[in-house]
Amino acid sequence: MSLMLSLLTVKAQTDSVGIYMVRDSILTRMEATNYIGIKISKGFMSAKAKLEFAGATSKNQFQKTAKFRIYFGQPSVNDMAALYMFMPNYKIDDFGVGQFEIKKNKRLLTTAKAAFFGSSGSGATSSDNVTMKVTELRRNVYEITVTGLPGEYCIMHTFRGSGGYGGVFDFTILP
Repeated sequence: MSLMLSLLTVKAQTDSVGIYMVRDSILTRMEATNYIGIKISKGFMSAKAKLEFAGATSKNQFQKTAKFRIYFGQPSVNDMAALYMFMPNYKIDDFGVGQFEIKKNKRLLTTAKAAFFGSSGSGATSSDNVTMKVTELRRNVYEITVTGLPGEYCIMHTFRGSGGYGGVFDFTILP
């Protein structure tokens, strides 16, 4: 009996691994949105690399506040490539909220900056226009509440500067 219960627990953790939108207490699993190109912009003594994402807005829309649930665990073999960032060797601190810049019908996420004078860096950085509150619900399960100005945002895995390159979980905050 104990073995069967253990197997059911492992199966439940495998099925729930990933990120979910929370709206009206209903959880909806989110799929990563992958970039479609890289845009390099150069200035006199600086340069930026931006990942391009299709569409000017996300289909995942929230009014003023966005709420998510993240489950860490061992993804199934079929989901491992898409959900690697939720494996037990990563943690909630390896995630951040980025803000897209809208250009025509695309969303751009700055992932690298270089300047002859001043600062340079790689990996997308978290947005200053939002606050992200993280609550641990139980071991390996977290609720994230994002409050901010209206705009296009994403939750991204930021471990070792990887922000955006492995896909992002995009959403819109409406007024």
